[in-house]
This record gives sequence, C-alpha cells and structure tokens, in this order.
Amino acid sequence: MNRRILAALLASGLAASTLAVAGPVSGAAAAPVVCEPGYKHAKWTSRKHSWVITHARQINIPQHGTGTFTKSATYQTSVSSSREITAGASYSASWVISSLDAHVSGTLAKAGEKTKARSESVTVNFNKPGTYVVFSGVKRASGYYAAKTCNARGTGWGKTGHGKARSWNVNAEGGVKCTEKPAKGTAKRAAKAYC
Repeated sequence: MNRRILAALLASGLAASTLAVAGPVSGAAAAPVVCEPGYKHAKWTSRKHSWVITHARQINIPQHGTGTFTKSATYQTSVSSSREITAGASYSASWVISSLDAHVSGTLAKAGEKTKARSESVTVNFNKPGTYVVFSGVKRASGYYAAKTCNARGTGWGKTGHGKARSWNVNAEGGVKCTEKPAKGTAKRAAKAYC
C-alpha cells in the first residue's frame, strides 16, 4: 500500500472519530435547573403574634392582706399546635410548623401539642389592696401558607398546597391589678379582660 493511500485512510478515520465524539447535535436545549429536586418551600402571609390567656382567676386582696402568695389560676382555654389544609397537596403538620418556626422569633411547640387543661399555680406579689387577676398564658403564632415542592429534575415547582397553621412559643404568668394600665401587646394587657 503506498503512502498516499495510507495517508488518505488515516485522515478519513480521524475525521470519523472526531464526529463520533462530538455526537449528534440537538435542536432543543435542556431545561435549566432552578431548584434542588424534592426541596419544599412555603410562603407565609398574615403572620400574627398575640397573647392568649389560658388560665385566669380574679382575686380580691383586702387592706391588710398584701404580700406574696401562690394562687390557683383556673383553666380558661387551650392553644394547639396544628395546621389546616385549605386546598391542594397535603404537607405534614410537622413540616408546616417547622416552616412557620423559621419565620417567627422563638421555638414553637411541636405539631400536635396543646397547652395544659388544668389549673395552674401562680405566685404573685400583691403589694397593694384591690382586685387582681392571676394568670398564665402563651404567645400564639399563626399564619397562612402556600407550599410547593421542586420536581425530580429540578426544573420547576409543583405539588402546591395552601392552608393555615398555629402554634405558640412563649409562656408567661403573673398578676395584674384591675386598675393598672399595662402596655398594649403584653400578657398583662390580655389578662385584664378577666377583670
């Protein structure tokens, strides 16, 4: 075989292998990755923090009865940590409460927990005679969520769900004199409703 033929065969073989490596050219580009596959995200709206008095009792302190005493506050209401589903896919209550927790200050009670439905003992310094309310309460957090999950390819969002969630994260107890004027947004201000 002469050198000219050998050179032609080598050249054509090199060209063929180059085309094989390059592969076929596709007309459609792959969809861009926009999220981590399986990642869940929730957007929260109408988030609120408010005091709820769970135990309260009105006490009358006579002129010569001042001092520090432990009194029993009667059960009034309970607060639960839960979620409601409005529409769409169902997201677990634990995941929803955990997501709400990330948007409020403090650590929320876990899904399924409730405040105690029994009397509470509260120690208060009754420094002046008059009518008091001894109380125990929690700071309730609530809000509406719109959740979604990244698809298996990471190219978009699906499995949407909507609903409401509530929980609590702060406990407070004490006493408030019915003639006091506590600051707005405090536990004492909420307890004055029982005067």
